[in-house]
Amino acid sequence: MEDAIIGSVPHTLGFVVNELSKNAFLLAFEGDLADLKGLVDPESIAADDFELLEDVDDPVVQLILVSVDRVITCMTTYYMINNLDELEVMENEEYNQLASNYFYGYIIDWESKDYQEMLINLNAVYLSIAQLLYHASCQLNLKIIDVPDEIYDDFFDMYSNFCMEEVPSDNKNISLLYDLIHHLNRDLLNIDKLSDTA
Repeated sequence: MEDAIIGSVPHTLGFVVNELSKNAFLLAFEGDLADLKGLVDPESIAADDFELLEDVDDPVVQLILVSVDRVITCMTTYYMINNLDELEVMENEEYNQLASNYFYGYIIDWESKDYQEMLINLNAVYLSIAQLLYHASCQLNLKIIDVPDEIYDDFFDMYSNFCMEEVPSDNKNISLLYDLIHHLNRDLLNIDKLSDTA
């Protein structure tokens, strides 16, 4: 069971990359990439599509790409410290299913109508991602798949700590996820500052 929990984390991180990328595309479709709206599906992004985002002149989109890079770096580090074979892990259906079971419990599809609504909804997107990563850290800590309901309350008790500082953990995997939560929150704060000045 512990192997399945460890193996599910890269899938969770991959889902986070997709969710952030989707939101970056949705924002870009309201600006620089308006002519591609309807042609590129933000739900199924290929590696080549990222090049489109890199050229977008929207600072919010660029900050989301910083977040994407953080998640990818976290995933790479996770593979290294756990001595995991990326291809083997990503092809494992059990790991994928385990991650998707709780991913869809946290991530809400916000049907924003315009750019301003999407900016506002980014707060909920980033909060949901933080909850998702905290859920994964609890699975790693407790070594169980079905975590107790109390973790939802625990998350909100700890969230202000994640916002202010890096939260330490003796477990290298949990520490990695906690650091990611902290840094993603920093990215969101920077996005909020941009939104306030827009």
